[in-house]
Amino acid sequence: MPQRQPQHSVGQESIFQAALTCFYRHGYDGTSVRDIAKASGTTPAAMYHYYASKQDLLMDIIGRFMEQSIEVTRVAIDEAKDEPPAQLFAAARSHVLWNASDVVSSFVVNSEIRSLEPDNRHHNIAQRDKLQRMFDAVVARGVEEGVFMTPWPREASRAVVTMCTAVATWYKSGGELSPEEIADRYGAMALSLVGSTLGVASS
Repeated sequence: MPQRQPQHSVGQESIFQAALTCFYRHGYDGTSVRDIAKASGTTPAAMYHYYASKQDLLMDIIGRFMEQSIEVTRVAIDEAKDEPPAQLFAAARSHVLWNASDVVSSFVVNSEIRSLEPDNRHHNIAQRDKLQRMFDAVVARGVEEGVFMTPWPREASRAVVTMCTAVATWYKSGGELSPEEIADRYGAMALSLVGSTLGVASS
């Protein structure tokens, strides 16, 4: 499963994680700066030492997760066999594993886009578009090469990303299937969505 590395000092990381938990439990609008300070064992002044506002803190949470999502997908595609079915299977599989590896972050990232201010929302949409285009390129190539038969490549690609992201809304550790088993099944379903003529065997 993908491993995320802390990107902040100990103090900032404590505030970051506390805010993440508060936003997950109470929502962005239902969380105050004092709530974050209390959860992190610090003071509001400590948060303002690292962030200009609660909005900047939310943007750090969302931006970091999206940057890592893009990188995880890029690596998965680059390391797969140079064939569209193998690349799509790997991209879908990695996206499932990434979102299942931190359901709290995934939930906040995908539910609190509504709370971003216009400039921040624009930046976040650009990140989401960049991730989506990686899947789009693989699907488009598969259609061009005749190994994907979908008549709607863009819609199918969007459905794959949405499906894989949504795993975080229901996945719980210790369930019937391991994250790897779920990821394998979603990789197979991604190939089915695009009408792959080669199947999982090519992956």
